[in-house]
Amino acid sequence: MNLIQSITINKNYPLFVKQNKQQNNTTVLFVPSSDTFTHSETSINFRGNNGNDTSNGRFLKGLEDITDPYSGVKILTFDQMQDISKNISEKPNIRSKLNYLKKFESSMLPVEHSIFKLFEIEASRDKFTTFSEILQNQKPYSMIQLQKEQNTILDKIEKASENISPKNRKIIASELKEGRRRIYKDDDKHPFKRKAFINKLIKHQCEEILDKTEKVILSNRKFEGLEELSEATYRFQNEPLESAKDGKTPVDLIVDLKHKYLPDYNDEYKDIINIARKLPTSNTSVNAFIIKYADRSNQEIGERLLSQSVGTIEHIDADSLGGENEAANFMLTTKARNEARGNLPVKAFIKQYPGIPKYTQKYINDIINNVHQGKLRGYEWYPYLLKDKLAENGINVSIARYRIPPDKAFKKLPPRLHDKYPSYKQYIPERTEPLNIRY
Repeated sequence: MNLIQSITINKNYPLFVKQNKQQNNTTVLFVPSSDTFTHSETSINFRGNNGNDTSNGRFLKGLEDITDPYSGVKILTFDQMQDISKNISEKPNIRSKLNYLKKFESSMLPVEHSIFKLFEIEASRDKFTTFSEILQNQKPYSMIQLQKEQNTILDKIEKASENISPKNRKIIASELKEGRRRIYKDDDKHPFKRKAFINKLIKHQCEEILDKTEKVILSNRKFEGLEELSEATYRFQNEPLESAKDGKTPVDLIVDLKHKYLPDYNDEYKDIINIARKLPTSNTSVNAFIIKYADRSNQEIGERLLSQSVGTIEHIDADSLGGENEAANFMLTTKARNEARGNLPVKAFIKQYPGIPKYTQKYINDIINNVHQGKLRGYEWYPYLLKDKLAENGINVSIARYRIPPDKAFKKLPPRLHDKYPSYKQYIPERTEPLNIRY
């Protein structure tokens, strides 16, 4: 029996948590990704890079021992990840690497933690094995399981398409046929790629919106909209979907057209794309992780167990949907869950991860501890405003343990924010004065 299969059915090894290039020893230090990403409207749910501004949330970076409000793991700083990368490269064998990584087990997300446990089991049997050899041995079984996971999602898309127009149903059927062919053919040169599949659906969605927008503009003689339509069409046809210009991607421009000219538009692709986004990734599926990293170096595999837990600045209210680039609208979250959320409203994201309210309370407790330790001087008001912002998004947290009263906390509120929070007006001084706050 395959190791993964035996562990899966053995209660003593609950390895795989259900979630809704051969080896070389070259040292590759962890390279951070951007803290920002594009949030598009939910129906056209595409993430790229539109230069979101998170500068007013930088005060959170560098904080240690902070709980991720979206997953409950401990967030790592960039400096910590650099040290981890260096230490992994210096350890002589798999057992010493695993003993070192075990210190950070509380920072491992579910899939990564499952892989870590797999490594521990195999290393206990053979201290001379490597990360890549273990994944290579598991790859054939994982390939079969991943195909099943992928096909389950495609089946759900096919079922959802039964209730849409014949034209769109035919388009989706064609994409499903090609997707299944790629999944089961297992062609290294033309494999099934989740992102490419989703992008095809988004392109069909955008083409329909552009076509309907053009008809509305011409039929109503709203010729002033032709320039907007022309720009959106040109960029959509000639640029990658994630390409940002003046803070807007081609998809963002099409979303704007949809809101302006098609307020009652029935978007038949919306639910289809949302289902497609549930296709397994290395962040959500142990089998997808194994397939993706089986051919990577031991260094890269070791880093990957923790690199998705590095902290990024997250907009609570997505900036693409009007959320402000101010401290009160920022939290520190892991890279993986930041990207997984996209621009979903927090209430919708909680449906995917029901533990968020509990984890968010731990997050704000950790923030309060940092303030009490003097690590967030000048931002003593942050817990108060964060509590209010979370309440607006359906998460009620307590700050009863916070020892700094509002009359002291708000004396450091930046002048640009004085008029934004009338409920705290009585605590905000006419002018900001230096204040030595004792904890």
